Formats: sequence, C-alpha cells, structure tokens
Amino acid sequence: MPLNIARTIDKTEYDAFWEEADECSEVPWQWNDFERRQTIPKRLGQGELRIIELHPGLSIQIATYQFWRPLLLDYRCNGEGMLLSNFYLAGDRRIINPGIQFEEDRAETTGETCLCYIKEVRSIEYFPAEQTLKSVGISIDLERLRSFGMTWDNAPSPLRLLIDGKSAKSFHQTLNQSTPAMQQVLQQILNCPYQGAFKRMYLESKVLELLVLQFDQLLGKQKASSSTLTFRSTDIERLHLAKAILQRELEHPPTLLDLARLVGLNDFKLKQGFRHLFGTTVFGYLQTCRMAQAQQLLSNRQLSIAEVAQRVGYASPSQFCHAFKRHVGMTPSIYRQWQD
Repeated sequence: MPLNIARTIDKTEYDAFWEEADECSEVPWQWNDFERRQTIPKRLGQGELRIIELHPGLSIQIATYQFWRPLLLDYRCNGEGMLLSNFYLAGDRRIINPGIQFEEDRAETTGETCLCYIKEVRSIEYFPAEQTLKSVGISIDLERLRSFGMTWDNAPSPLRLLIDGKSAKSFHQTLNQSTPAMQQVLQQILNCPYQGAFKRMYLESKVLELLVLQFDQLLGKQKASSSTLTFRSTDIERLHLAKAILQRELEHPPTLLDLARLVGLNDFKLKQGFRHLFGTTVFGYLQTCRMAQAQQLLSNRQLSIAEVAQRVGYASPSQFCHAFKRHVGMTPSIYRQWQD
C-alpha cells in the first residue's frame, strides 16, 4: 500500500495499517506491572499510548502522537458505564458525536479539559498531520464514584443525574482552560517519582485530586452562569434571531456589537446567551456555519476554491484554507479529492 502524503487516511486504510503492523509484530503491548504501552504503526506516524490500570474501573490513558497524514476516522464507540475526563496538553483535533447532549460537534484544543459520558454513538474524528497531539485521560467507573457513599446533591449537573442513575444520556461538556492547580497535578502524574505499589498509590491519589478539581470547576461554571444570567422568553427569541442572521449573512456578517443592536440585546448577554443556549461562542457558531456551507459548495466543481472562500465570507483564499484545515482537518483541495 503506497504512502501518499497528499491524501487523508480514512478508517479502512487506518485499520489496514494496524493489521499490517500487527502481523509484523511491530506494535505489541509492552507490559510493566500495571502499566502497558503500545507504539503506533510507523506508516501512520510516531508516538505511543500508555494505559495505567490503577484499579478495576479506574485507569489513566496518556497518548502522545504525531501522524504523517491527516486522519478522518468514522466509527462506533461505546464507553457505557465510564465517566471520561480528558486534558489536552498539545495539539488540536475535532470530533463529532451526532445526537449527544451539549456539544456534538466540537474542537478540542490545547489547554482545554472536558468531562464526557459516551454510550454507543457514532464518532467522527479529524486529526491533523505533522502536529504533536498529547492528552491525559481518566476513565472512572460510575460504581467507583458511587462507592464514596456521600450525597451527590451538590455535584454539577449532568454529573449528579448520571451518578444518581436518573440519566444515562451521552454528553460532552468542555470546561475552561486547565487551572494552574490542574497543570501541577498533571505534571506530577507524568513525572511520577515512585515505582511498584507506591506508584499506584501515588497516581490514584493524584487522579482523584484531578477529578475533584475538575468537578469543582464545572460546578463553579454552572453557578456563575445561573447567578449572573436570567433569560426571558423574549431574550431567547432574540438569541434565535441572532442565530438566523448569522446563518443568512455568512458572506458579510455583522460585528458583535452590530448583531447585538440588531436583535436588541447588550453584547454581554448575547455572548453569554450563545454559550448558554447553543453551547458555543458567536464567532464559533459563525465559523461552524461557514465551514458547513463551504463543504457543500466544494462539491460544486464549477466553483473555484477562491470563489467558495468569498461566498462564505473570506476575502483571502489563504485565510479560508487555513481556517478550513483547522476546522475540518484537511485543506479544501484534499477535501474535494476525498469527496470523489
């Protein structure tokens, strides 16, 4: 299978690379006590996955990758019964999980942290080429959380509903940037000074500390939102009107202040209302609309890439290509080839 660096790797080719590497014994798991490591196939890129099993129902995943070509993976995943906590230390990627709560289409960028519960859903993942991707993930069984035996009444929603067994819907919730306290704990995990049983005890304590910091961050975010914002029915109507204006005016969108004046809201309520109601920023929503429209227009071979860029509001084709690659994971020209 010849390597073509100009073409995006899809799920079929990705699986073929793994099967080929496995047959050549290139990617065996390397075990050391309760930790295992696996490198990725050399034809895909360089890097490894470390999985540290602290206890049944509690593990750490440390991934460091760099792919030679962009990846577009479309598959079914199932993490039922596990709450996932992720910290993105380097690199940007994009993931779509159609139908989940809060953020079904999202960019996951350096410095962000998130909580998610993913049952059996479709996952569409875009990974850029030649970019270091590093993340630390924590998987914790819901029964493990319940085992602490304390009331979760003060826990942030949807965490409380999930642990109480009142909801088992898939969700993804991006938090703010990792705090200095989180970053310190992450470095302690990555540079654990112990071995054997001491290492396991140390890492378990740090993982629980990290989860507490993250839960507290989510709770603070929700309290701040509920205490500072009150949305009347007329406000919600105006926010939907703002959304419709952005959809209609992709080529010449209004500024934030102009949009706020057009719909009769102040700019603070417009910004916070977009996050509260639509789970994204005003600019983020505009970008999503532009990229969705661009993908449709790129299927029309009679339009040049420069014309597509202009129709979705970019005066410079190079700026459009850069934004498209950041959002979709490939350049417009490669996306067109992928559509063939």
